[in-house]
Amino acid sequence: MKCKTAVLSAVAAVALATAPFASADAHGFHRGGGFVFGLAALGAAAVVGVATIVTAPVRALATPVYAPPAPAYYAPSYYYQPAPVYYAQPPGYYYGR
Repeated sequence: MKCKTAVLSAVAAVALATAPFASADAHGFHRGGGFVFGLAALGAAAVVGVATIVTAPVRALATPVYAPPAPAYYAPSYYYQPAPVYYAQPPGYYYGR
C-alpha cells in the first residue's frame, strides 16, 4: 500500500513539474513538447484507454440512476376552450380626478 501511494505521489509530482507555468504564446514557435511530455502523454493515453475498455461492460449493463422516466406522449387535444371572460372597466370615479 505504501508503494502504491508513493508511486501515485511521484506521478502527481512529475505531472505538476512538467506542466507549463507560462501562458500560451505563438510568437516563439516551438515544435514538440519534449521527451518528458511525450512519456506523460503516452502514459495518460494508456491509462485512459485501459479505463475505458475495463469499464465499458459495466457502463453498457448498468442503468443510470439519474435517468428520468420516459415521457408520456398523449394524443393532441382538438378542443379549444372559449376565450376567458373579462370584467368590464371600472366606473370613472375610481380613476384619479
